[in-house]
Amino acid sequence: MRIRNRPRASGAIPDASMSDIAFLLLIFFLVTTTFEVQKGISYKLPKKPDEQTEEVVIDETNRLVMTVKQWGANEYVALIDQAPPDGPLQRARAGEDVSLQDTTLHSGIRILAADRAEELSACLDRLLNNLEVAKGVPSGTFRSLETAIASENLVPIVRPGIIRTFLGSETPLEEDPFFGEVAFGDTLVLSDIRQGDIASVVRESELVVILKFFPDCDYEGMIKALDVLRMNGVSRTGITIQERLGGGA
Repeated sequence: MRIRNRPRASGAIPDASMSDIAFLLLIFFLVTTTFEVQKGISYKLPKKPDEQTEEVVIDETNRLVMTVKQWGANEYVALIDQAPPDGPLQRARAGEDVSLQDTTLHSGIRILAADRAEELSACLDRLLNNLEVAKGVPSGTFRSLETAIASENLVPIVRPGIIRTFLGSETPLEEDPFFGEVAFGDTLVLSDIRQGDIASVVRESELVVILKFFPDCDYEGMIKALDVLRMNGVSRTGITIQERLGGGA
């Protein structure tokens, strides 16, 4: 009897349809994959002015304009281009530059800021709004600051500002039934015995200082000019770059 050999199974994997499978997978991933697009910095263009749009105009009596120039590696001077009338730092003649470290300049800025201190009632309204934000409650939850202090068991605290150090007994003070004597530049704090400080606000000034820098004034000069303003009670500032005309310094 003749014995036939049975065919043995081969270990090779058939790959005739692999190209079709790879093509289908490629189409699948192309269709389902999403790509993250870098949109850049989002911004909104200002609205077109109309009859209902009011232009913000700074009162001349509340505006101080200074041009800051660099005269050396670490030497910076300022020229008073415009100052509130009937007060210190009147408009100077061309070339009357003063060092940023000059005490007369600091004193003049400090007096202008103190004379235009924010109304205490407006400061207390901002403090109440900050308290509602800190508590996470809707605006208008507390009818008044007195209601908020009583209902939340808060402790009113006044932390004297740097202006009291400079002006001393000449610092204008206003009396408040909860905080006592409050001066311009002071920080009003609402504190909780357990949680500590809850909300605070600084009594600011209505004085607006516009700083104009020449392009060759370095970054350190800009920081020093802003520090001079902050140290003397100015919190509202604007910065512009002044183009240099002609060959003068």
